[in-house]
Amino acid sequence: MIDYGAQGFNADALLAAINTLDLSRFTGFVYGSGFEAQPDLLRKVSALLPLLGNTAETVAALKTPAIFFAKLQQLKINHPRVFNTLPDSDVDGFLIKHAGGSGGAHIRSIDADSHALPDHYYYQQKLTGRPVSLLFIANGADIDTVGFNEQWLNPGSKSPYRYGGAVSNAAISASVQQQLIAAAKNLTRAFGLLGLNSLDALVLTSEVQASDVLADSELGDSELVAVLEINPRLSATVDLYARQNLFERHVQACLPPHTLYHAAEDRHDSDMPHKAHAIVYADIDVEVTMPMTWPDWVLDNPLQPSAQLAGRLIIKAGEPVCTVIAHAADAATAKNMAQARVKTIHNLLQSHNNSNA
Repeated sequence: MIDYGAQGFNADALLAAINTLDLSRFTGFVYGSGFEAQPDLLRKVSALLPLLGNTAETVAALKTPAIFFAKLQQLKINHPRVFNTLPDSDVDGFLIKHAGGSGGAHIRSIDADSHALPDHYYYQQKLTGRPVSLLFIANGADIDTVGFNEQWLNPGSKSPYRYGGAVSNAAISASVQQQLIAAAKNLTRAFGLLGLNSLDALVLTSEVQASDVLADSELGDSELVAVLEINPRLSATVDLYARQNLFERHVQACLPPHTLYHAAEDRHDSDMPHKAHAIVYADIDVEVTMPMTWPDWVLDNPLQPSAQLAGRLIIKAGEPVCTVIAHAADAATAKNMAQARVKTIHNLLQSHNNSNA
């Protein structure tokens, strides 16, 4: 197991682990979250194995606010305003974000100490709206749409913007879909995106004007979309489309001749085509001991082999416990089921702790 903490992966341990493998048996290295803040580590990995995904240079560019948001401005893609220096007025209208952060736990509101901006952080205009995302596969010149998702937050006392979950095939208007697709295509061409990527955005509330997100915008849409970021790797929402053979499609898009092949017949792959997942976070310090029976809709069971040997596991308040999933015939029902199951797990943990007290 490779350690991962606030500073990212233990680079030396990861590279050492890769070097223990017979690399001739592998086509390349596929990566998910956690590398956005460590493009130098990706460069070192790429010297050992080809990256099946975006290059380290692409990841670095997308996670450098001065580059990414300047490109959005150039392409006339709506986006929140960003600053390196906090404006003197309306400080409550801004957030602080880590340039390479993921999962939302790094985002916080302005406070008394916020005027001293740490390295690799930036200020972003706070906007209100419905969080959505587009999961897509890119080949550097074009994209294939995988699915449109609705996302939500699961606020904690110290992380008010942490990721809560998402639901697939969300009910999103044609206007919003077109804006997301256009943004993804333009950014794919601008940055040479490869493989699976996710575009995060907000469908803005009616109170937000076009001039608030892009001064020279020429949009007439009643529903305005503001792009927040590109996740240039396999994102959490890949799990929502497990039957679309996404991994093979990702690899084919990354390898020459960078083929995009469509899987339209798989878009609605069952009688319950909407899948939701939600993250369960510990409200308080939790001790999980053996034995404990988990429902079959729980993923990422916290009792990993190392913990099972000891028979107990301590999960600190605010840390993730597990993921719950739900399937339904419509997105709203799947979302509600997943959120209800989060509460069920909290009750299960409370009961388990009481029984072992």
